[in-house]
Amino acid sequence: MQRLLLLCLIVLAAACKGPAVQSPLVGQTRYLCCNFHYEKTKVTDVNAQVGVLVPVGTPVTILAVYRDSVEFQPVGHPVITLVHRYGRKNQSMEQLLDNWFVGTDPAAKVRRLPAKIQQNVTQGVVVPGMTKAQVLMALGYPPAHETPSLESPQWTYWRNRFDRMRVFFDGDKVSSVQD
Repeated sequence: MQRLLLLCLIVLAAACKGPAVQSPLVGQTRYLCCNFHYEKTKVTDVNAQVGVLVPVGTPVTILAVYRDSVEFQPVGHPVITLVHRYGRKNQSMEQLLDNWFVGTDPAAKVRRLPAKIQQNVTQGVVVPGMTKAQVLMALGYPPAHETPSLESPQWTYWRNRFDRMRVFFDGDKVSSVQD
């Protein structure tokens, strides 16, 4: 009986998110910096490029911030929990929040891009010649454990749970994309 009780307590503790932390973002409406994908309503900072695409510039309401996650509601989508699991050693939770949820709508920047680049960004496609800023809008931030610095000449993304995609840069421009 004691083992069963202990097991129940362990399961319960593992399921808890812990208390919310103080964050000035809670209750605020921000904008997605970049395209964001989700298959389920709980996703990690791996930023896999599968599932439903929430477009760059979508308004989001920050509902709660925890030590290693954030709950937010993009307009037209369910509440999503983004868990900061893999990049915690390279990036703080505050940095993750600042990167993904911006105060100024980036959709205006997208509308000023040349038509072909604009189409690539909105579809989440990267091609040679795009800038780092355009890649960020199209794919979002690469996982911090795979790409610790945006100054790196190679960014690694996950297409899905099994396949990676690498984006190579010559300076600020994409030189090649390797699936």
